[in-house]
Amino acid sequence: MRFRKFAIVLCVLAISGLCLVPATAQEKTEPEVQVPPQNRLYLASLTIMRYNPLGLETQNRLMYSRRLADSTSPLFRDTFFAMGLMTKLNPAYLKVGPLIDFQPIGIFNLRLGYEYLRYFGTMGYLQSYPDAKANFSDDAREDTEDDAYSTGGHHFLAEPTIQMKVGKIAARSKFAIEYWKLDLEDDDEYFYDATLDTLVPNEKVLWSNDTDLIYMSGQLTFGVRYSAVFPGNDLEHMRVGPLFAWSFHTRDYSSFNKPTLLMILGWYFKHPDRVGAVPYVLVGFSFSSDFLATKTN
Repeated sequence: MRFRKFAIVLCVLAISGLCLVPATAQEKTEPEVQVPPQNRLYLASLTIMRYNPLGLETQNRLMYSRRLADSTSPLFRDTFFAMGLMTKLNPAYLKVGPLIDFQPIGIFNLRLGYEYLRYFGTMGYLQSYPDAKANFSDDAREDTEDDAYSTGGHHFLAEPTIQMKVGKIAARSKFAIEYWKLDLEDDDEYFYDATLDTLVPNEKVLWSNDTDLIYMSGQLTFGVRYSAVFPGNDLEHMRVGPLFAWSFHTRDYSSFNKPTLLMILGWYFKHPDRVGAVPYVLVGFSFSSDFLATKTN
């Protein structure tokens, strides 16, 4: 409990400290940034492999974006309203639906989305349970893998994000508020989701948080991430660990922009099943492609 409070306080202090840095320091250390195009049509892609829990997934967003302000101010230079389609595909399920991405000021972003889900009944997914007391450990789910079944449903999400950058140091805290409605068997009220790594309550709201404090130096980015999931019962979990990213190049708004390798490690300090020496590991590759990028009004 003390470590949990310390991690949360550390993230809050890091963000608060960045807010207090004088504007003159930012002007001296932050390099000139290219003003975003007035209109964009782009694809953003992320493919990840994950261990503890195991996972493989590709996530893609096809978005049209309109810049909101013609400004060179750090607060209003990168403001936009975007809308489009997002898809997530792995061996166990497909998620697809519309997404709105709204950034009225540089330090705040809001994503609103809906996904239709279709579980294939493969890889031991989907498994559901009558209550939150069920054993959902990796070994337990492997033993009941034959009980997995195909089903569909709906997922609504809201993701407010606070973000800021001073010089080469940046902080970002993303909250996710989610509502799931799946067609579960036997009037079950919970199901296991590998991304959240917990029993998700059906037709109820849960929330989670990822907070990053990072240092950016050219093509290299490194820092620390704190992650937490709160499903509204006693199954919340938290982890903290380093993150690293290497971008091969940063040709902004090009047909193949910022191809990046990334790695995130995390040690659980609270979890019903995973507390110990074995870390959470995620490796991935991301890039974006601009199909339209107009500079003028």
